[in-house]
Amino acid sequence: MNSESIQQSNNRTDVDEALADTDFGEGRFGAATQAYEALLDQNPGRLDIVARLGYLDLLANHSEHAIARLSHVLENGMRTRSILSHLAEAYCRRGDLGHAALCYQQLGRDGLAGTLAVMAGLEVFRIDNTSASASLDLLSVEPLPVIRALVNGFEANLLIDTGAGDCVLDMRFAVSAGVRLGGQEWRDFAGGHRARVTHAHLEQLDMDTVSIHDLPVQVLDLQPAFGGWFPGQTIHGIVGLSVLSLFACTLDYQTGRLVLQPSSTADPRQGGTPIWLAENRMLLTHVDFPLLQEALMFLDTGMTGRMFAVPETRSAALGVEPDRDQALVGTGGAGEVHGRSASASCLRLGGREQPEAMGLLLPSLSIETALGYRIHGLIGHDLLRGSRLSLDFTRMQLCLY
Repeated sequence: MNSESIQQSNNRTDVDEALADTDFGEGRFGAATQAYEALLDQNPGRLDIVARLGYLDLLANHSEHAIARLSHVLENGMRTRSILSHLAEAYCRRGDLGHAALCYQQLGRDGLAGTLAVMAGLEVFRIDNTSASASLDLLSVEPLPVIRALVNGFEANLLIDTGAGDCVLDMRFAVSAGVRLGGQEWRDFAGGHRARVTHAHLEQLDMDTVSIHDLPVQVLDLQPAFGGWFPGQTIHGIVGLSVLSLFACTLDYQTGRLVLQPSSTADPRQGGTPIWLAENRMLLTHVDFPLLQEALMFLDTGMTGRMFAVPETRSAALGVEPDRDQALVGTGGAGEVHGRSASASCLRLGGREQPEAMGLLLPSLSIETALGYRIHGLIGHDLLRGSRLSLDFTRMQLCLY
């Protein structure tokens, strides 16, 4: 090969890597995966590319592939906090809490590590009858959907929230229901607030005919967040994605029902919009804004009061118009969240179009670039009113109709 051919080959590799990095940074994860796979074929010794593909496996909810790749780079000397963190989450999703605990211990998250280590010998998230389905009436749809379930045999009113990675229980209720409390740590919540979370072991969660055993859960004081939202009704906890992702689930705002079916029952012919699971099972999908198509957004059905929330730095790029005169105060998991009213002439999610969407401008968004790619904001409960949201965690797609 002459020098000109070598230069052309090098230039082609440089361009491919630049495009792969751009696709990843803009949340085009399918295109990024294909580009990095091609790069790895050209450069089989590049551990950084293997690590990136391992993270893309995690986003695609392919835990086994993520574990194989991330373990490989660790064993070959590439040891970073992000790789350890991604590997820990992959182990958790597979139900291997022993190895997850070892990773979290090395990350200094001793409260979580100790709790998972105690549960290491259990078959976590075990479902009694894997072919069972559940159809639960929503006790309320507004301001957020709530179901009645049994927690260790005790009746509980539980919010359905795709913005919660784990199931969360109120501290007083958890103690009364005999939930086994473990280690503690400080966690970040909306609006930049921090709160002390207790990790715990829930022995059984019953939802209609579905029984799930041995769940790692989080416990904290939920009453400051929800005390005034549900007059005459006490909220005892939150059902998050660690449980919802075990099923093909439909949150039906039209008929007021939550339907849980075995993942194998999802219709392979049914098209949908891609979804991904980032750190802490953060549910991501693409949304079309007036000036930006396929903006990567956090689908947080627990956010209410506005259809979307975006940081002020992204409003112009998305085509979001601020209302300079209207300040708003919302509630996050650990305190107040301040912003101001805004609107978008049209939003499109999963084939459903919403004209004149009312939103919230935030001074900042902590997750905007913290994960290595841009998350433009959040999509909340108000955009889903009157719809049916189906989530398929096997094929990693959502349908909204």
